[in-house]
Amino acid sequence: MRGLVRTALLAGLVVSGKLATAQPAGELKYDQPPEPVRRIEPVYPSNMLVLEGKGEVLLEVLVDAQGQVQDAWAVESTNPWLERAAITAVEQWRFKPARLAGEPVPAVMRQLMVFNVRGNFGDGRDLVTFRKGREHDKLPVAFQWETPPKAVHVNFPVYPFELLKAGVRGKASIAYIVGPDGLVQKSDIREASHPEIGLAMQAMIDAWRFEPAKSKDGRLCYAMLTLEQEFVPRGRGFVPISDEARRILRDLERGGEGIATARQLDGPLTPRVMRAPVYPSALREQGQAGEALIEFFVDQNGDAQLPRIVSATATEFGYAAAQAVATWRFKKPLRGGKPTVVRVQVPVQFAARG
Repeated sequence: MRGLVRTALLAGLVVSGKLATAQPAGELKYDQPPEPVRRIEPVYPSNMLVLEGKGEVLLEVLVDAQGQVQDAWAVESTNPWLERAAITAVEQWRFKPARLAGEPVPAVMRQLMVFNVRGNFGDGRDLVTFRKGREHDKLPVAFQWETPPKAVHVNFPVYPFELLKAGVRGKASIAYIVGPDGLVQKSDIREASHPEIGLAMQAMIDAWRFEPAKSKDGRLCYAMLTLEQEFVPRGRGFVPISDEARRILRDLERGGEGIATARQLDGPLTPRVMRAPVYPSALREQGQAGEALIEFFVDQNGDAQLPRIVSATATEFGYAAAQAVATWRFKKPLRGGKPTVVRVQVPVQFAARG
């Protein structure tokens, strides 16, 4: 069961399920779709090359009657951290506009954006590869896979805000079980230099999705896996820190005077994409309801940055909520007609599990 996001501060959009997107008002009709006449290929973000896998982002694109891109938002992706690069690329595309009865009209179209590592990655390599451990043959039969699971949706952990702000480096190792349904059934922190880093890793892996493992006879089965990663506040590490996030951190060090409040915006924040959080695997046996209050920043592009747990009824709820919020996107926040950075807070609720 996935969480429910209550967003009274964010234009009243309620999210349930894995992904919600805000659509343009009204239905746009056409009998001839837009046709690209100028394409810009998306660039694999340099701070994500640690994940050497082919990436895909499915976008919906609003093209006006002049063939200009007016808006774009993600519908699905193999990794949410690729979505901004995909949007940046498609915003530079030009089209022959859609037509209705021969006349140019605005239209919404879908476009798949494919990322190739260093421009030479078209072989379909998996996002993440898995190998059998030394004790694999000693595991219960239900865990002895022959065909490994395949990660079809991955993401990166959220760098715990206070540790990132202080420039603290760390690492964590987690063990987790992928079930026959392709979801993480259970996860445990094996080692962590800081409790916060272990919890961030656990929230990350809970949100991954897989094609399940298969046994020798072809049946879907469980897979017991481990993952160890390092958190590096500067330079290239497993946790990408965007340039926008670093600019916000520098602004905060100077007192944050350039950061707006929601009341200072020209209008309310308009959500574009909001993923609901995954219920923490560590709490599934108890199944209690919970809530977390998350503070974050919306940058000048409309992307959520630097989610911070203000409070939570259980720590795991806080990290699960922060993991989801880090992937949210909005229309650009405006202050005096110009894009700005805004600080907001939102409560995230988790329903009880039966």
